[in-house]
Amino acid sequence: MTYAYVGNGALAVNNTTVTLPVVAPAGVNDDDILLCQLINKSVTANAFTPPDSSWAVVIATEVNDCTTAADDHQYGLYWRRAKATDSGATFNFTKATDDNLLMAGVISAHRGCRKSGSPLNTTAAARTETAGAADNVTFPAYDPAGTNCVALFMAYYGQDVTTFAAAMSGDTNPDCTTRYDLESSTGNDCSLACTSGTNDGTSIASRTWASAATTDSGNTGVVFAMDLEPIAGDAPIPYEPNQQRLPLCAQ
Repeated sequence: MTYAYVGNGALAVNNTTVTLPVVAPAGVNDDDILLCQLINKSVTANAFTPPDSSWAVVIATEVNDCTTAADDHQYGLYWRRAKATDSGATFNFTKATDDNLLMAGVISAHRGCRKSGSPLNTTAAARTETAGAADNVTFPAYDPAGTNCVALFMAYYGQDVTTFAAAMSGDTNPDCTTRYDLESSTGNDCSLACTSGTNDGTSIASRTWASAATTDSGNTGVVFAMDLEPIAGDAPIPYEPNQQRLPLCAQ
């Protein structure tokens, strides 16, 4: 099945309670995959919890202790197999403790991924944490299994006023398209961004994605892949014509 980016909801932000209501985009269908990208401007792990068990972990709560305290952040990423009724729905993600620090999140929807079991590629998500102030977000090398997937690059940036470039370094297979670049306007700043493209299983070298930020920041880059539903005709042929066959028994 052909991959399609459905869209994303608005950036949700909060710095006064443990609950962050994140809204899914409109136009969601059954079997779309929802991804929720979360950041909390904390140097201490303050575990994220999804609304219910229908949300599974891509990246659990991790912490990037940055050189500049204002850039410190914890980050996480979760997925859910959608129902059409999820279109425009609100999902309440929480953190364990009200630390009065900015928490932000965004839900995006992706179509064409595997319809049964986990859509996540068997090669686990990989990440690069950049502690010092940098304009580029760096992603590690990633080698997806199989031959039909969409690779996604998720950027977590410790400042706002970013303008992520249309292209990344080495931007082929996948040739990525920027899906969103969202900035906070509440509390200590952050940006969340995503770019993605289809890949045939070829190993992806380490990449950088320029933010053109007004203020360079410590940041984190996460790369992972989701397997796509096979296109008709992709299934293996059950019998090879040149395969040796046993003779029929005599009557």
